[in-house]
Amino acid sequence: MTRKSRARLDRDRRRIPRKDNIASVTVDHKNEQIIFTTNDMLVKQIHRDGPRLARSFDRLTKKQIAECSAVFGQVQGLMLRHLPRLADDGFKATSARLLASASNSLVASIEVARHGYRRQYGVLARTFIEAVATVIALATKENALQQFHAGRLDSNKCITWAKAAVPPIGPLWGMLSREFVHIGKGHSAFEPPSLYTADDEALAFIINSLRGNVLLLHVVADLIFSDETDTPRYWKRNGQVASFDPTPEVGAWMESFLEPIDTPLEDRSVS
Repeated sequence: MTRKSRARLDRDRRRIPRKDNIASVTVDHKNEQIIFTTNDMLVKQIHRDGPRLARSFDRLTKKQIAECSAVFGQVQGLMLRHLPRLADDGFKATSARLLASASNSLVASIEVARHGYRRQYGVLARTFIEAVATVIALATKENALQQFHAGRLDSNKCITWAKAAVPPIGPLWGMLSREFVHIGKGHSAFEPPSLYTADDEALAFIINSLRGNVLLLHVVADLIFSDETDTPRYWKRNGQVASFDPTPEVGAWMESFLEPIDTPLEDRSVS
């Protein structure tokens, strides 16, 4: 054994980092211990701890994510034809781009949750709700499209207008604002990223929220583009007027899709 390897083993035994990797040293006299922070803490969080946390998420949510993915794919199909029209400020092209942005926020919220950031998931979930509410506002309020492109469309008003058409948006946006976005007592809790377990209540909340969000995305996309298909899933059209009128089969599927997921998750989330 070389002198260098013996020194490394000695450091590991005493849990002392290499000298050139030490960022700070704190002596805790009360607990009789020395605490080190290191220069590679961020690197390890991203490249070592992050993938391990993500695997614990994936193991418990495989079935749920697959079900959400099937709905997500249908949404992308509805708006796909309008996305290449990047210079078009018309209603459908603008709505398609906003729904694409909402889709990105949805995916980003999953990635944040996968890596153990439970509270930060809620921040991106609220961003998603705001984007979807803006699309609903464009569809329901006169001159909203012109105000949007002029930079004068108030996002708070969009929530007010959207909840008149889709009532759950109001309390959902309010809850996400209070609990996750506006800094309050909950943000002062010590919440380091940690592995997910089957009885993790935060994970159950994330999955229930995600399922509701992906269904909301589908319902709104189906509204915007329902005149482009002979078989809209959720809406019945009479000329330019659309009314929410899913078939009994679709209604039953929605009820099943939105059925709350409780802990523990193993039986329902692992295939």
